[in-house]
Amino acid sequence: MIRKMVKVFINGVETTHQASEFENFGDFLRKLIPEGQVLKSLKINGKDVPISFVDELKGARIDEDITIEMELVNAVGFLVETLKDVLGYIEHVKRLLPEVSRNLIMNSESGWRAIKDLADGISAMENLRTSTRQITKLTEEELNMVTNPSEVMEVLRSLLSALDARDNLEVSDVVENKIPVVLNYYIEYFSKVLEALRTTN
Repeated sequence: MIRKMVKVFINGVETTHQASEFENFGDFLRKLIPEGQVLKSLKINGKDVPISFVDELKGARIDEDITIEMELVNAVGFLVETLKDVLGYIEHVKRLLPEVSRNLIMNSESGWRAIKDLADGISAMENLRTSTRQITKLTEEELNMVTNPSEVMEVLRSLLSALDARDNLEVSDVVENKIPVVLNYYIEYFSKVLEALRTTN
């Protein structure tokens, strides 16, 4: 039987493994990424793979000769950089809300597109918040959060019901007057996590 080999480069250091050592790609990542490190970039057979696509690959079997290149970084350092970028993004989104609101009142296509982008953005922020909790183990109590998560949920519920009703006046009102509460919550959360990371590292 011909053994299939996996050539692995981690931060430029080469190792070779038999494909049969790994149940699937998720198992490969578990075995080869050390505690406290996260995947920053990935190439499979010379092709860049977006990090956002990694979860979908985890169930894939490794059953061929393959070359996998990974760049790993310290989880906390990576988180600090990510949080700085996200805080910049949230401030940018906040500045756009009045314009999105106006476009919705006029029922323009760009207004509805912006709402979809906003919903995707909020979903990404929530995923990042969950990952942040897993990496830092910091609770909302430890961060002394001022904004209550239940307020955020309430705003998101009112946005969803307005969207379901396709009530563009109501959606416009929620976007301009209530979505800032949601964005301020994430700004507060991520800023406080950053502060905590900077004092402990």
